[in-house]
Amino acid sequence: MSAGFIVSFIDWAKGVLETPYFYAAVGVFFACILFFTLWHLFRKSTKAPGSHLVKTPQMILEENYTKCASGITRKIRSLNGRNKIILLAGAGLETMPVTIPVKIAIALAQSNYKCLFIDLDTRRNAAAKVFELNSNTTAGIITPHPLQTVIGNLSLWPAEFFVRFSQINIRIVTQAAKKHYEVVLINAPYLDGHPDRRFIASSADYGLIFYDKQPQLGRLKTIFSENDCQLIQSQSINELNA
Repeated sequence: MSAGFIVSFIDWAKGVLETPYFYAAVGVFFACILFFTLWHLFRKSTKAPGSHLVKTPQMILEENYTKCASGITRKIRSLNGRNKIILLAGAGLETMPVTIPVKIAIALAQSNYKCLFIDLDTRRNAAAKVFELNSNTTAGIITPHPLQTVIGNLSLWPAEFFVRFSQINIRIVTQAAKKHYEVVLINAPYLDGHPDRRFIASSADYGLIFYDKQPQLGRLKTIFSENDCQLIQSQSINELNA
C-alpha cells in the first residue's frame, strides 16, 4: 500500500470528522441502540404473570378436568327441554374424581339453571365435604331435604341421607326434585359395582360414563340401554390423566 494512499485516506477521514453529518449519524446510531434496548425491556415487563413458569403435573391435571367439565356442561345445556335428570356414572372411585361433577354442577348453577346435586358416594359422602356441609350441619335434620350450598341455584342431597333415611331411594328423590329443579345431577362414581345400578340408571333421562378399561364401558353401556338412560358421552379417565 503506497504512502500516498494512506495520506489521502487520513485526509478524507479528517474531512468526514469535521462535517456535521458525521455527528448526526453517530447520534442516530446510539438513539437506535437506546430505542431497541428500551423496547426489549418493555416487552419483558409486560409478559403475562407466570408465563415463564413450568406447569406442574397437578396443574395440567386440573386443566384437563376443567376442560372436560366445561365440555359436558355445554352438552347438558344443549339438550332439548328442561327438568332433566343426568346420571354421571363411574366404573369406580378412581375413574370419576368428584371434582368433575362438582365443576359441572357449579357451572350449570352459574348459568341460571336451578340445579340439584344428588350424591350416591355413600362411602365418602364426598360432595358434602366439598361444600362444607358436614355432619355438624346435618345432624339435627329429622326430615331429609335438599341443602342449599354457598353457590346460588345449587342445592345438595348428601349421600349420608341415603344411609340415615334408608326408606328413601333415588327414584323418590329424583321424581320429587324434577318438579322443582331444572337440572338434577346424580353422582354415582362406582355404578359398575353398585347393587342398585339398574334402578339408578332407570331414574335418569341421560347419562355419562367415566371408565378406565373397555369392559367397564361395555357393561355400563348395557345398563344404560336396558334402562332407557340415553348415553350422551363416555370419557376415559386415562385420557384426562395423560
